[in-house]
Amino acid sequence: FPLYWFSMPAIMKGWMDRVLVQGFAHEFPNCYDSGLLKNKLALFSFTTGGSKEMYAKGGISGDIRYLLWPMQHGIMHFCGVKVLAPHICFAPEYVSEEKRKEMLIAWAQRLKTLWKEEPINCSPEWYFK
Repeated sequence: FPLYWFSMPAIMKGWMDRVLVQGFAHEFPNCYDSGLLKNKLALFSFTTGGSKEMYAKGGISGDIRYLLWPMQHGIMHFCGVKVLAPHICFAPEYVSEEKRKEMLIAWAQRLKTLWKEEPINCSPEWYFK
């Protein structure tokens, strides 16, 4: 998905609001590691309008991990989902065609070994280090 206004597009958030409902995806106190969707995997793959430097620690847009906290931790991990490291294509609109092709090749390569990846540690330390 494209990163819109430091978050997911409204249509995607609306889908999550309608599908990840209490009783199906979460049921307090069954949340986080004991959430109803435990043992499921999630991976956020998205593009940005800004460069990697803009989303680095100290960058004008702040560390990309800060933006991922509410989406990966607050939604997916809350429901018990194990989260894989995100796949981010920074500013594809502003790079050469060759760089865009490299982005697609990297994504295709990652998909070949995706099931072997270990989930991230969905803790505040991972996001705010």
